[in-house]
Amino acid sequence: MLGMSTKEIWVPEALAVLFLAIPLLRTFIDKLRALDGIIWLPPVALGILVGIFPAYGFRLEVLPILIFALFYNLANLASFIASKVSRVNDPFQEIYPFRTIFALVLLIAVSVPMFAFSPQVYTRHERETEGVRSLSVPGGFLGTDYVLRIYGPVEANRPLVFIVPPEIGSAASVELVCESLQEKGFTVVTYFRRNFDTLFIDENGRRRAFPTRLLRYWRISRRATATASANERGRALENARRSDLEFLLPRLPALLELTGRDELPPILFVGYGAGGSALAYMAGENGALTQHSNSLGVIAIESHLWSSYTNEARIIEPLTDAGRIARIRINIANLFRNMGSQRVNRAGPLPETGLPVLYLVSGRALGTGRWQSTYQAVFDALNASDGHVALAAIKSAGPLDYQDYPLTQPMLSFFFPGLRNTGRNENPIGNTAGIIGNFAIFLLEDRAKNIFTGAYENYLAETEAEETRWGTPARQEVNIPPRSYIQGTLHIESKGMPALRL
Repeated sequence: MLGMSTKEIWVPEALAVLFLAIPLLRTFIDKLRALDGIIWLPPVALGILVGIFPAYGFRLEVLPILIFALFYNLANLASFIASKVSRVNDPFQEIYPFRTIFALVLLIAVSVPMFAFSPQVYTRHERETEGVRSLSVPGGFLGTDYVLRIYGPVEANRPLVFIVPPEIGSAASVELVCESLQEKGFTVVTYFRRNFDTLFIDENGRRRAFPTRLLRYWRISRRATATASANERGRALENARRSDLEFLLPRLPALLELTGRDELPPILFVGYGAGGSALAYMAGENGALTQHSNSLGVIAIESHLWSSYTNEARIIEPLTDAGRIARIRINIANLFRNMGSQRVNRAGPLPETGLPVLYLVSGRALGTGRWQSTYQAVFDALNASDGHVALAAIKSAGPLDYQDYPLTQPMLSFFFPGLRNTGRNENPIGNTAGIIGNFAIFLLEDRAKNIFTGAYENYLAETEAEETRWGTPARQEVNIPPRSYIQGTLHIESKGMPALRL
């Protein structure tokens, strides 16, 4: 879904910088002082910068110069008014060399990120991409509406990938990943959910963004493995994504227009964040995820399993009969001891053995310190499992690099890189889609060998019974796409999948 030239945005950005610089250069260029129209350039520059956001979407790298332009116009508001009232008192004619030099240096400083972190691609949600369609699904969890995005044709012999979108950015932040999977030979289904996602785009392409919700989800992702209040909200997000799955998956065959004896193609479930955690737990249960005999497995991307944490008990010193003064001291000590946020421990239940699960995490999970500790539940799930669980990480990939952000919001990748001293994630979209596709291919190739479970034998028995009943073949040979090359250093740990290749 590539929209416009990636350098097109440089035109309004360069004009804005020029219009902000010319009034400052007036201090040093005498010929500019006689031009009255220069006083209009800073407001025009501010208007151009504001217009970039509806035209090109939210641009993080434009925020610094936008803030500069806003304060620059506010600081010169009195000068602007004075110049309109009296030419004699026009403060634009006064010379402030040191202040002007400082402003020019600051302007250069806020302009550099705008060009250095220019996006490589733009997504245009207002139009339909070839082979992609949107479908409205009303009446979901608590009466909320869904919009399904379906990439590619739905065919019995074409593997299907169902993606639960991330909280930060929602389905709009994985469109390039979905398109890449579609090009590799997979059908992809993802969705928006009204009143949950940070960006909701309906079936007609109309969008509605929720910045405050985005900030709330970001705080949860940073603190849910540390404090009880954030963890409680994180568990609520995981339960909400579980509700999405329990509502959508039973209806998926009908939504994909599969009727009669048609069934879902081989399907791999992929979930980001809270959605991946919900999928990991559901993979070990007998429910919506395992009701289809063609369910292959689960990939949980940057999922921290917040439901596996429990609140730490607060330390309360018991009161004694030592006297009134002692009791007052104990009460004060208990008050100060428990004034801080209640902490959480990694002591809750982990996902049980079921469908094969791959945890795809940032390269930071392989390091040490605070960032590594946020992945403790994932490592515990891997070590405690007696089933088919694996962990994979591209060492150079940051926590947001498995979405479209490295290409659409490069500044985020810069501020949230992967493992230290591992370089840059050179092919983020191709690597993410490649790992997802390669895991699906691995499960498809090995399913007939019955390496993991006996589910495939049950599937064969069921389809043979269908053949006897209907008198025609009930299954088709699946077209297995070719494997993709993963660019970069890929770290893999696994249990129960010794032949895993990604």
